[in-house]
Formats: sequence, C-alpha cells, structure tokens
Amino acid sequence: MDATIRKLTIVCPAVVEIALIECLDTLEPALPGYTVLAGEGRGENLDLPSAAERVRGAMRVFTVQMILPEADIPRILEAVRTACPRPNIAYWVEPVLDFGRLT
Repeated sequence: MDATIRKLTIVCPAVVEIALIECLDTLEPALPGYTVLAGEGRGENLDLPSAAERVRGAMRVFTVQMILPEADIPRILEAVRTACPRPNIAYWVEPVLDFGRLT
C-alpha cells in the first residue's frame, strides 16, 4: 500500500445503502476492502424521511470505512457522488499512522 494512507469514512442514509455498496463493489481498480456499520444519525440539520425517524429524532444510517492510498480518495468520492446524488451523505478523511494485518 502507498506510504500515504488515509482512513475514508462515508456516512449515508440507509435508503442508499444498496446503491452505494454496488458502486463501491464495481469500482475499477477494485478497492482493497471496506467495513460497513449500521447506526443512527442525529443532528439539527437532518431531513428525516420517515415518520418513525422523525419520532425517534434520528435517521437510520450506515457508515463505510476504508483504509487506502490518499490518491484514491477523489475517484471514490466522485463515484459515490454520481451513484448516490442526495443530501445527507457526509464524509471525512483521517490520517493513518500504521496499518497491517495480524497473522
């Protein structure tokens, strides 16, 4: 892996999970891997789509996290922007000090 690696986190409304996963799974070149987590998004600026979410005050979301070369991030974000053009998709990038696999 490239010496400059980053952690990319993307948080999306649950309603776009299938489209986003399909987008990520069909990228060329392929991603080295990623993790998907279910959760709830909270905040004052959320557009809560369902009555249940409005009652709870939270949006069902999923989070995708991946460790990858920094240079790959723009193409991934553009692919997601194209495949899932909707509000309430957030992302952030963090430095990674070390990455490996335990054997």
